Formats: sequence, structure tokens, C-alpha cells
Amino acid sequence: MTRTPPDRPRLRDVAARAGVSIGTASNAFSRADAVSPELRARVLAAAQELGYGGPDPAARRLRTGEAGAIGLIFTDRLTFAFGDEASSQLLRGIAGGLEGTETGLLIVPTSPDRNQAAESVRRAAVDGFIVYSTPDGDPRVDAARERGLPIVTVDQPRGEPGALVGIDDRAAARDAAAHLRELGHRRVLVLSFVAAVGPGDELPFEVTAERLRGYREGLGDAWDEARVLSSRDQSARGARKIVGAALDERPRPTAILAMSDALALGALQAARDRRVSVPRRLSVVGFDGTPGAETSTPALTTVVQPQEEKGRLAAEWLTAAIRGDAPTKPRRRILPNELVDRGSTAPAPTS
Repeated sequence: MTRTPPDRPRLRDVAARAGVSIGTASNAFSRADAVSPELRARVLAAAQELGYGGPDPAARRLRTGEAGAIGLIFTDRLTFAFGDEASSQLLRGIAGGLEGTETGLLIVPTSPDRNQAAESVRRAAVDGFIVYSTPDGDPRVDAARERGLPIVTVDQPRGEPGALVGIDDRAAARDAAAHLRELGHRRVLVLSFVAAVGPGDELPFEVTAERLRGYREGLGDAWDEARVLSSRDQSARGARKIVGAALDERPRPTAILAMSDALALGALQAARDRRVSVPRRLSVVGFDGTPGAETSTPALTTVVQPQEEKGRLAAEWLTAAIRGDAPTKPRRRILPNELVDRGSTAPAPTS
């Protein structure tokens, strides 16, 4: 048991210095509307004189039953969460949804050890969870559900019974593939996320499967299973290596469908490495609509999806559920997306 150091000022010391009750001193920190501005100023001045930083968060949780934070169950490393533009957009949306609520955010990353991953969720001091794009059967989602806290899912897994916000990934991918087919492309490389993850690869990603179905439908008779390549490294660097090898083969692809803008930007780098002109000799289509897609050379044709809006809605829905304001029937929202034709696609080369 952790003991308070004897020289550390406590709330009762602040109350005594300010000449108020302990309850009034507590309200000055946690319920400003319950005390007069003059009393609150006196309590805060006494706290500053004593070097008191505020109530212990652990004690607050014991008293109120609330942690004052939500958890984000993230499917990759923390470095990826902040380095990937699409993930950063989602985080920005969550931050916007939490603004003004005095609610913190705890990111729960993945772990190769499934038991350790689940335990990190069980130990998380949060009032609810946002589940972001995790595979079916993720032990962290099972652990979150077992805690009985409110949960909002973004993208996947789609089978969860609670609130969900996402897009129609299959239709979006079909539109992207049909765009290339209409331009006459037949040798189309699909740069995919991994279809499953975990020990023995038994945990499938539903969004990956849905996008592959959409690409297949959009390409029609130009679909070639042999031209579907998966990248475990979802960065531009990983895609650059994979696409570079594919461009060295003959006949090389005339177009690339990438499941993210990051992968598509890696494809553009691979084309530059080999002096393959985009879009004259190679067309590239991304997915997400990140800022980097607009500023790349050439600008990237991509499926624009509302990542920030997803995060904002998820945060707002979750905080409402924590307050007890959520509707009886779980919310499920499929947001619109749009294929934006920019400078990275053109008719298939004739030779």
C-alpha cells in the first residue's frame, strides 16, 4: 500500500490554511460551481502557498467510481499511432470529441503476447473504450467487453453488439477499382494489408477482406489473385520495397490499388526509383484521403474517408454513454466516402 509522504500537503491542510471545511476545499477543486468565486480563490491561494497540486486521482476514483479517462484499443504500435497520417487524423477527431469534457485518453497498444495484451485492458483505469480497427477475436476486445464498460467500435470488428462508426469499405474499394478498369487497366497490382494477425494468423481483419472483395468486383475480368501482395509494414517504406520488386518483373503492372495512402505513397517512391512515369506508365490509387495524398507528386487519386469525423463521433458517443445519456438502441453510423480523381491515374499505356 502506498503511503502519503509525511511532508506532502493534504487537502485537510489546505482547508485549515484557507479557514474552510474539507468539503468546501474539495468542491473548490472538483465542483467549482458549488462554491463562491471568493471562497474558491481563497482555497486555491492556500493550495499554492502549501504546494498542494490537487486531489489524488486514485482517491477520486475510489470516491466517485470514475477514472476520468477513456481507453483507445489500438491495433498497432504507439509509434505507428502518431506517425501514420490516417491514425493521426482519427486521434485528432477523438481529441475534438473530448474537448471540454475534462476527460483524458489512454492508448492501449497491441502486444505479441495475447495474455499480456488482454491484461493491459483489464488494468486500464478508464470509464469506457474506443476499439479502433482490431481483428475479429482480439483478446483485448474480449477483455474490454468482460469489464462491462461502454464500448464504441471504429471500423472493425463489425460483429460487436455496441455502437459502431465506419464506412462501406467494400463499395469504396469497388469504386477505386472500377475507376482503373474504366481507364483500360488490366495488369493491376493490389497492395493489401495483411488479412489476419496473431499466433498462427488466426485473427482475421474484416475491413481487409471487404476491401479485397470490392477490388475484385471493381476489376471484374482484370482481377488476378497472383497480383495481390500483402504488407505487414504498413508504412511507405514497406510498400516501396514490395512495389519496387514488382516493377522489376515483366510484364510489370500498369496500375496499383493500395489499401492506404501510406502504401500508395510508397508505390510512388518505388516508381521514381525506377524512373517509371506516373501516371503515363503507371497509375496509382490510394485509400484514406490524408494530407500527404494532396501534396505528393503527382497528387494522389484516393478514396477520401472522414477519419477525423469517425474519431469525433466515437468520442462523443462514448462520453454520452458514460454519462448515461446514450440511446437505448446502439448507434451505428456508416459515413460517406468519395473517390477523388487527382493526378496519379491515367488511361492504361498502349505498349
